[in-house]
Amino acid sequence: MGDSTTRRSARVVTVFGSSRAQRGSEEYEAARRLGAAIAERGWTLCNGGHDGTMEAAAKGAKEAGGNTLGVSLALYRAANQNVWLDQEIVAESLFARLDQLVTLGDAFVALRGGIGTLLELCLAWNLVQSPEFARKPLVVVGPAWSAVIDVLRASLPMHPWESAAVVTVDSVEAAVHYLEAHFAESGATDQSSSRRGRA
Repeated sequence: MGDSTTRRSARVVTVFGSSRAQRGSEEYEAARRLGAAIAERGWTLCNGGHDGTMEAAAKGAKEAGGNTLGVSLALYRAANQNVWLDQEIVAESLFARLDQLVTLGDAFVALRGGIGTLLELCLAWNLVQSPEFARKPLVVVGPAWSAVIDVLRASLPMHPWESAAVVTVDSVEAAVHYLEAHFAESGATDQSSSRRGRA
């Protein structure tokens, strides 16, 4: 079990992705690399707590010595337990699970997935327009999401800041580099604001 104090103080990165990714596939291994990279930077990995990319990312994080947090759905828990979690929150409904996933995260990364992942992505995308979530970055990985995002931007009424709120990258490594830069910048902004408040 990871230390709960450390877990609360660390940045939490919520990763969305498919439960259908098979062990040994490129999607599974990419999620595993993402989990490892998150842990190596001292961040806590949060995800949906089941199998596929959720298992892979949590496994990568644990293998790298990191902390993992899963928000599983009670309906599927018995069939899809994830042994790589330090802490598991069992949600009784899909809505409660979604609420926990987005509330816990300081940042969101969406890997390739199905309708469930699209739902998570769209919820996070909508929430980062609000003051409470405005400083939480949203990154989508891979050509499948790039194509989806391009269609949404071209086809739906959207303000420029809504379009800019989601960042598309080609690889999990690029996603981590983006988050590193974002957290470094937001940390510097927080320190500057704190100094001004004491002046």
